[in-house]
Amino acid sequence: MAGSSGYVICCSSAVMIKSVLHSNSSLALNRQVRPDLLKDNSFASISSRTPRDLGMIYTSQVRSASGIHRLPDEILSSIFFNAIQVYDNDDPSEAAYFPLTISHTCSRWRKVSISTGSLWTSIRLCLPHSSNQLTYLKTWLSRSKFYSLDILLDFRDEDWGWEEDDHLFTHDAANEIISIILPHVKRWRHIEFFTDTWVPIHAFLNLTQDVVDLPVLKSVALSRCNAYFARKGECFKPVEMRRAIPLFGGAHLPALQDLSLVGVHVDWRRSILVNLLELELKFHAYDVVPDLGEFVVILKSCPDLERLSIVGWGPRLDATFTEPKRVMSMVKLTRFVFGFVDVEYAVMLLSLFRLPSICELELEDVSAIVDPAGPSDATSILNLLSLSSTNSDSNSCFFPLYQIECLELRSIRSSEAVFAQFLHYFNSLEKIDLSDVDSALLSSLGPQRFSPGPEPKIEVPHKVRSRRPSFVSSLSTSLAPCPQLVDLTCRRVDMSLLSSVIFARAEAGSGVRPLQLVQLELDDDANESDDGASTTSGLSGRDRTSLLKTGVDLIINHA
Repeated sequence: MAGSSGYVICCSSAVMIKSVLHSNSSLALNRQVRPDLLKDNSFASISSRTPRDLGMIYTSQVRSASGIHRLPDEILSSIFFNAIQVYDNDDPSEAAYFPLTISHTCSRWRKVSISTGSLWTSIRLCLPHSSNQLTYLKTWLSRSKFYSLDILLDFRDEDWGWEEDDHLFTHDAANEIISIILPHVKRWRHIEFFTDTWVPIHAFLNLTQDVVDLPVLKSVALSRCNAYFARKGECFKPVEMRRAIPLFGGAHLPALQDLSLVGVHVDWRRSILVNLLELELKFHAYDVVPDLGEFVVILKSCPDLERLSIVGWGPRLDATFTEPKRVMSMVKLTRFVFGFVDVEYAVMLLSLFRLPSICELELEDVSAIVDPAGPSDATSILNLLSLSSTNSDSNSCFFPLYQIECLELRSIRSSEAVFAQFLHYFNSLEKIDLSDVDSALLSSLGPQRFSPGPEPKIEVPHKVRSRRPSFVSSLSTSLAPCPQLVDLTCRRVDMSLLSSVIFARAEAGSGVRPLQLVQLELDDDANESDDGASTTSGLSGRDRTSLLKTGVDLIINHA
């Protein structure tokens, strides 16, 4: 990047500045920033640090390293911006606070940084809410000048006791913060708001009703983080706040590309949800989801949609589900995330989709985390997806599993035979991620022979059967499924069985490529295996040796 004075801003300069920022990380990481540090005419002394102060760091690291002190202000400003971008790639949640560190390194850096509005565009607020936090917010809004804003409001409390009216982040606190950022709404580029309770979200939806112009808003994420409302039979609470409110009062959002609503419902008919590239609808109570007609309108208004996530419930399919042949065709959708709490509903909903360009699929049985009974038998879902991939006619191939490259399965239960049939359609699969899966799924990944047989008997709702494609018995003749699979990630699985399957796939004659990368995410508790070998959460020394003998790159992460 070249400046007007002919100087070239090198990446090494940005990295060097980052090291200076990191040397004073304690200042940046202090969420409750002292008000005196935020005054434009104040330069706080932090002589208690080692080395004695940041002036010494400036002299030893900055001046001797690159002569950066000789650069014009505009070049120094650009280096600061690039340094923060480098840090943002490493740790976005912390990068927002580092302009403050820059402004307290030396008097010149303070002058340049405060006058550089692009450094102050990332705003991060979290608990505990305080007056100092509001001072920080106002300071960042002022110093960011006319630049677009990226705002994260995360007021979740790990110690919250699940009582809706007993939370550290209150209605008044939400009103106070939203009222401060609302006059800058034309500069909002990304807004994320995470809460445990409904009251703050309700305040946000209410206070933004009169917004008429959001010209640069690209992404919105509103989350009431309570997955239990997605349980079968659960209704929205608090009942007195159930009334749906249109997103931003139904204003047109010309730049909006990504929308995530997690446990947050809006007036689906009056909200202008068009031309999205990514849509997430997660963990809603069934009584506040859109009806099928409203849902179809949203999808048809987003012809370029590339990523869709439905976790818990999608549209209501009770009284409105009258046309079994209606297909929601999304020709540009490449990633589909589907989490279900009711198998019969899931089959009915999936039967409405046609995703000819899909290359990433994620399936999760959400009942594993919200229902005391645990995960359900997903056989009918897996069979429906298998059948929808068998027809050679692209117009009838609703879920072309053979072109999927990345697959993620969480808490999915079925028989080994059903898993084997399902996985044999994934001829292009290169990466699979498995969480909380049983031995049936792991075993189905190993070498085994299949003989083409008669059409399986699959229990699906009557309304779905009329549009089910005819079964074509075309199982692969490979000895193991997923012949292109090279990348495997696992957590909460039988490690001994997993190592056996991986070893078997690596043997000559398995008919598949050997795995190249295996990543295991293990609980951080040690125990002893039956053979006396040292083990970590089920991975014995023997299993580790077996995995390494296959030639894989083994990465172990501890939770």
